[in-house]
Amino acid sequence: MSRLAELLGESRGILELCEKIRQLLARSQGSRRLPPILLQGETGTGKGLVANLIHKGGPRRAGPFVEVNCAAIPGTLLEAELFGFEKGAFTDATRAKAGLFQTADGGTIFLDEVGLLPETLQSKLLKVIEERAVRRLGSTLSEPTDVQVISATNEDLATAVRGRRFREDLYHRLAVVTLSLPPLRDRGEDIVLLAEHFLSRWCADYDLPPKELSADARSALVEYRWPGNVRELGNVMERVTLLAEASPITASILGLSRIPPPARGESAAAEETALFDDRLARIEREQLLEALRETNWNITQAARRLGITRGRLRYRITKQGLRPEGSVAGTPPGAERPAEPPTVVSTPGAPETAPGSSVRWERRYLAFLRAELQTRSSPESLLLVGRTLAVSAEKIQSFGGQIQEVSPTTIVAAFGLDPIENAPTCAALAAMAIEKAAERARGTDPTAPTVKIAVDAGQSMVGQVHGALRIDLGDKERALTTLAALANLPEPEGIVVSEAAAPFLEPRFELVRVSRGEGDLGHSYRLTRRERTGFGLGGRALSVFVGREREFEVLRERLEEVERGQGRVVALVGEPGVGKSRFVYELTRSDRVRDWRVLRCGAVSYGMATPSLPVIDLIKRYFLIDDAEGPSGIRQRVTRKVLREDRLLEPYLPALFALLGAPVDDPQWHFLDPSQRRQRTLDAVKRLVLRESQTQPLLLIVEDLHWIDTETQALLDSVVESLPSARVLLVVTYRPDYRHGWGGKSYYDQVRLHTLSPESAARLLGASGRSSRRRR
Repeated sequence: MSRLAELLGESRGILELCEKIRQLLARSQGSRRLPPILLQGETGTGKGLVANLIHKGGPRRAGPFVEVNCAAIPGTLLEAELFGFEKGAFTDATRAKAGLFQTADGGTIFLDEVGLLPETLQSKLLKVIEERAVRRLGSTLSEPTDVQVISATNEDLATAVRGRRFREDLYHRLAVVTLSLPPLRDRGEDIVLLAEHFLSRWCADYDLPPKELSADARSALVEYRWPGNVRELGNVMERVTLLAEASPITASILGLSRIPPPARGESAAAEETALFDDRLARIEREQLLEALRETNWNITQAARRLGITRGRLRYRITKQGLRPEGSVAGTPPGAERPAEPPTVVSTPGAPETAPGSSVRWERRYLAFLRAELQTRSSPESLLLVGRTLAVSAEKIQSFGGQIQEVSPTTIVAAFGLDPIENAPTCAALAAMAIEKAAERARGTDPTAPTVKIAVDAGQSMVGQVHGALRIDLGDKERALTTLAALANLPEPEGIVVSEAAAPFLEPRFELVRVSRGEGDLGHSYRLTRRERTGFGLGGRALSVFVGREREFEVLRERLEEVERGQGRVVALVGEPGVGKSRFVYELTRSDRVRDWRVLRCGAVSYGMATPSLPVIDLIKRYFLIDDAEGPSGIRQRVTRKVLREDRLLEPYLPALFALLGAPVDDPQWHFLDPSQRRQRTLDAVKRLVLRESQTQPLLLIVEDLHWIDTETQALLDSVVESLPSARVLLVVTYRPDYRHGWGGKSYYDQVRLHTLSPESAARLLGASGRSSRRRR
């Protein structure tokens, strides 16, 4: 019974549930079976976990545990999956197959979403439970089966019985013992306990440094309604574990305000719209309706456009309940609204928009992800593939991706349709989350599918068609071709990154070159892990830091001067690979800056033509804006922090909104000419920096100035002019060929980083050798 410790929580509902399970298991000692058990609770409350714990603690723990999601298997296949079939029972029955009830013989079968069983199967299930025997499709003989039945539903089956949607006799057979799981919103401080558990788990799984929750994050977790319950909490904590570079995790990093709480009194049917099956159904409906409307419901033309047969299209139309007038039978009430229209940027080479046309275009950097499940082509794998595909879709959407294509074993998504600077990073993090979920599934079931993921990135034209965002067909087809080519590389599984996406990911991930593809594919890379330090040092264990004592002493002296109110700028100059980023990393870990505020950003090779890219990164770190934040969330967060800390900065809010890509509703801002807006933006960022230094000393780090853009250079020049009377130490790094105009400043120092001396190199090699022997 110690396994019940896995049901984390101290709330009344959880303690009562655990006590009932203890009593049930205690009374089963010496018996060969438990009575049928019905688990009731909202989606995501942990019914599957409870079922598994009951099995492992019960008298049938030595037998198999077979989980069946009754909603995930088409009704036409569910009977064959549950009860099996004989050879020749139907067209594709080339061999006999035992059903899942026979597979679970001697153990437990868990029927999840049992309330969605078709009526024709309810009577057959009742007969199997009562007679403890199964008759396969196409057979005239019944075969005995000894199975413990645990079922679960998020629907009130008693209400379904009164509405004649569920057989009363089957309900009473399944609900001999009924256990109710409380929703997460009613569990109080359990929410924080679970969040810390997930945070610790994800940090360990992804080999990242431990993170903690701040006080305001704990409050935000408890106050949020959690419509997706424990499953949603787990996904949120996984997302912030990968996205957040700072610890502790704050409420702003959690970003829970972006997810609207459910209206009071929502029915269970509304909550079901969050299920993956409903999401896929919505995607399918949208694609079908789009093709049908564009062809005026010409079945032949629509089928050709969709790449399917006319018969299959008619079947899909009937299944989805589509009608020519556009109404859809059974459309979920929570269907997603079209994305907010983006600001249209005049882009050279973009397709021209005809006068009066509803199509508008702009060029964006998009990232594409393709996840392909690899498993045996057999009916037994249907459940596992569907479950893994559902989890993959959840991870994609958690990191801001939008699903573009779906097949029974493959899912393709795009990141960056909503304008963001780091779509490739979001795609890579989603890929890692999908890969980790597949690994966990194989840990419990070795037959679960493996997954091969491809990530590509590049510029694409994005059009706004009647409020919906669409990717240019040619750009989309090129991306799909590249992803397919990456998927066909000899790498058996894992995450493969294209040559075009690699420069975006190198600072944040460890990439290993694996092969060169055919044609224009170029080199490809395997993404192995998240870069641990945040300084682009790679995912490998760091070597011993030696040979920089003299240079470090210069920084210590400058830190003391800044604490006395004398601002300084220090440039770390060196050739590529000499250790500039490592030096800065060690500086940030020094006890000397423990009470300082540290802000950092850096230029990247692909960002030289993008104005203010490092500045945008710096401001996001300052306001703790995560990668998936939307425009309205950015406005709220920036406004709240500025008004709380210094109302004198309020006039600069429009400049900060514009810099971060959030909508600006100040008429005066729109009357400014470009040079005035530029100056207002420079002043806004500089004032934020100086204001922060009044609260505590500020270590401001800007790396790789040799790749800097002109707007960021202008900001640095402005900040340097204001340093003498501020408690700011500006540390910049660059290669020797970079030039600036600060050399004559009395408060400027240049520190040259040369290759290590022979003595230091020997110490480094000796330490590395000892570390390697310890690992062996």
